[in-house]
Amino acid sequence: MLKTSFTYTDMSLPIFVINMKNSVERWQKTYNRLQTLGLECQRFEATVGKSLDETETSNWYDPTANLKKHHRNMTPGEIGCYVSHMRIWQHMAAHNITAAIVLEDDLIIEEHLKETIEQVGELESWDMIKLSDNRANPFIESASLSKSLTLGSYLKVPNGTQGYAVSLSGAKKLLQRKPFFRPVDVDIQFHSEVELNLVGIKPYPISEDLSFESEIANSNAGTHSNQSTFLRNLKHRFAMYLQRKRASGDIKRIIKS
Repeated sequence: MLKTSFTYTDMSLPIFVINMKNSVERWQKTYNRLQTLGLECQRFEATVGKSLDETETSNWYDPTANLKKHHRNMTPGEIGCYVSHMRIWQHMAAHNITAAIVLEDDLIIEEHLKETIEQVGELESWDMIKLSDNRANPFIESASLSKSLTLGSYLKVPNGTQGYAVSLSGAKKLLQRKPFFRPVDVDIQFHSEVELNLVGIKPYPISEDLSFESEIANSNAGTHSNQSTFLRNLKHRFAMYLQRKRASGDIKRIIKS
């Protein structure tokens, strides 16, 4: 659960770490690493998708829209992952939190994360800033933030939700997707649907720690109950093709003059 005693200021960005209830070692590792960088964080308990009953699941997930607009049905794990992130966005909206950093707990955290967060605080009119990418997608437009950090926009938005910054405006836009019908990282790639002003900062301070087996994935184990059809695949690929013709963000709006 979130600590209710924590107070936010306009000068600090809260860091929420999504962590499974019994993953004490994973939480402690992430907490200790952030502490060494002079960063405070809060644990946010991950949702286990397979623990949701039918009524709870239908409150979050729209299987009819999934059938029409995505190439395969979502697993309980994907549903649980999306709910975990969406609950953080709801928390931000409910408490009027201007911006936050969201991390999963199977991470390698680089030394320059603190500098990156400081730079995020100098930016404006952004909705989401990607802090991780396991596929090295290129920027299509970029600008220097400092001697070592670069801000940029994408055509192909990085997948994965290991680490990102989200503003209050971004959280509210993302909450429009409830009930959702695609995995959270795929939905983020369809940024234009909710007019996300989405960019990234390189070099990325966050990467996935592949030396750990994902406890979140294990607890959310599940398989797709149906195979994707040719038509569903085709529609999804075409929609993604059209999306990747749109720039993800406008960096001129984001960098303060």
